[in-house]
Amino acid sequence: MCLYGVYKKVYVINPDQSNTEVFVDACISDEIQQLNDQGIITLGCCCNHGTAGENVEWENAFGIWKSRADPPVALIQKKSVQLARHSGYNPYPYYYADGISGGVWQMPLKTGCITKQDCEEWHRINQLPLEKNIGVIKKESLDGPLKKNQSVC
Repeated sequence: MCLYGVYKKVYVINPDQSNTEVFVDACISDEIQQLNDQGIITLGCCCNHGTAGENVEWENAFGIWKSRADPPVALIQKKSVQLARHSGYNPYPYYYADGISGGVWQMPLKTGCITKQDCEEWHRINQLPLEKNIGVIKKESLDGPLKKNQSVC
């Protein structure tokens, strides 16, 4: 898992989205790309940066919320559920704070990491400093390690 602010570019197939290229947490980006390549329409995703199970609190228009951080997860369109199940995933409905799903489903990912130690290991394997906000990284070759992208996001 990567620390917050470490991204890779992914090409998505969501017809309702104007951008076909989006930045995704680097440690789950290859899996998100594969999902899109298989025809599974992803709506969002997060690796949660090694915080799975930790207590979190946030505020929105509906109030202050407390929960536990999820492991790496993706949101998908309802019409992609069967294809996701066929690919070995176990999606389930996602509900917004107002109790409405709106045809959005979520599913745990197979990649990414759960703990801070996993995050440290991902950075070590990919020869990246254990720092937040590195920006966009790219693979220099199919077999080479990930490197920092020199362009500004």
